[in-house]
Amino acid sequence: MLSELIKKDGIDITSVSERMRIYETSFKYSVKNAPSYDYFLNIIQYINKRDEIKIALQSENESVYIFSESTENSYNAFINDLFDDEIVYANIKIDKKVESNHFSIYSYSDFIEDILSLSVKETMMAFSSLLKSSTNYLVFDVYSPITMFATKTMFFLPEEGNKKINTDFNRISRINACKEISYFYSFEQFELIPDDFKITINYTNNPLCEIFEKIKTILSICCIATSTTLNDNILKSVINGQQTLEYSCNIDELKDNNYLYTIYDWIYTDGNAIDKVAIARNVISLHCHHRLKIEIDKDVMSSIQLNYNLYLKDNVKEYLELKNKVGEFISETLSKTGEYANSLLDKFKSNLIAIFGFLFTAILADIVSENPVSGIFTSDIIVLLEVVLLGSIVYSLISNHQIKYEISKVYESYEQLKMNYNNVLSNDDILEVFKNDSLLNRMKEEIEKSRRHYLFLWIGLLILLIGLLEILSTNPIFKRMFDLIVNCITKK
Repeated sequence: MLSELIKKDGIDITSVSERMRIYETSFKYSVKNAPSYDYFLNIIQYINKRDEIKIALQSENESVYIFSESTENSYNAFINDLFDDEIVYANIKIDKKVESNHFSIYSYSDFIEDILSLSVKETMMAFSSLLKSSTNYLVFDVYSPITMFATKTMFFLPEEGNKKINTDFNRISRINACKEISYFYSFEQFELIPDDFKITINYTNNPLCEIFEKIKTILSICCIATSTTLNDNILKSVINGQQTLEYSCNIDELKDNNYLYTIYDWIYTDGNAIDKVAIARNVISLHCHHRLKIEIDKDVMSSIQLNYNLYLKDNVKEYLELKNKVGEFISETLSKTGEYANSLLDKFKSNLIAIFGFLFTAILADIVSENPVSGIFTSDIIVLLEVVLLGSIVYSLISNHQIKYEISKVYESYEQLKMNYNNVLSNDDILEVFKNDSLLNRMKEEIEKSRRHYLFLWIGLLILLIGLLEILSTNPIFKRMFDLIVNCITKK
């Protein structure tokens, strides 16, 4: 212990104090009882490397020696220049710093005494300053005496064998949630949350319990209220619920109320905090209206939870109705998409009926005529049929393009539907309702396969018919066109 290192025969300790960031002790001794250079060196080596120590010696004749880059010879020279009966005054000052979420306490009793001498507001500022220098938690390495207690974010542990803390509580996330839901005008000055002072591990007669409970209550009000200010020692809060409650108190006189923390913890743990805080503010504003104090008891907490459960039942009903409606729309949308694909087949069949109807009509007209021609497939008829078949190919391509456009519009409406429900349903709900787009993707594959199949069948059959007509023709038009193109290319 540091105090044990300082104590020595002939050493008269005059003062010891440990404030939040500074440890300081003063003592004196006569030159004839002057400790060796190793005495001071052991003290310096005992101090944690993250902290800065300064040792200053001053004699009665005001000559000063500072232990900074000093040597044993220089120290001995300083002592030898003094008279044996001369008194030397020593001062040890340690500037403590937060590093890697750790902070030193060299004398726990003096540290506690200093905290208890501060006002509530000063205590909040002191801990806020330390926690701002850390990330998700802060470990106090207690050198003397052995002490252990903890809150959700601060851990007072013996220095020896102290290891990295594992905590599931996310302080940064909770701070951001509190900022979004409640407005505390002095939050930059008091960057604290109630969990910082919620004691989870304790020891008997812990002197910090009272001040920690008081700060926890103050911060719980700040995180529940719509807006809060803290000027001097006066806390003013506004709770906008079904009625507006304006509350004011002196924080030094505020009584502890663990139900306030219970409400705060319920609001910010799981579920939708915005919905929860709205219900809590409604109940509190009705319960405490026209009262000078925020009187929160177990009945208020029960009423808040009851109202929230009723709210959830209504929401569940609406939620299920919403999911059913979305599901029905998806089924209708995918069904329409399948119909668009089948329409290509319908157009294909209608086109074939028209072609063969034309052919049958031509043949029948020739049979029943008074002067039937010797051959129905004359060059003029074949040319006419080939033109009809070419027109059918063009019609098939136009029909295919039209169907692709109509299907793309269905897909766009599907994606737009998902976007419209982004603010209503969570990402998990959207994935569940839309089946992670598995139905749509499967339908896309089937429709694309059917569309290509019908189109290839349509165009392939038409090309086959044109080929047959070319064979039947005595003067095939496509053959003449092909020969003409070949001749042109050959001449070039």
